[in-house]
Amino acid sequence: MPRNYNVDGFFRDLPRKAATAQDKTDAAVRLIRDDDSAKRAELTASLRAARLERNSDDSVAAPSPREKKPRR
Repeated sequence: MPRNYNVDGFFRDLPRKAATAQDKTDAAVRLIRDDDSAKRAELTASLRAARLERNSDDSVAAPSPREKKPRR
């Protein structure tokens, strides 16, 4: 049985498998999901930094926003 490809040396490039429509869709979904997770991580970091900065100014002296109800 003859080979379909030429061998230049000991190591050769093997023919690639054909990508199915599902493989292409999966790759696109991975790109979108990775992009969204990167944006979400940046937003979380900026919000966390803003919250820490806001809370550092108000130290312990700030009263609690809600008073405790007396027990019966």
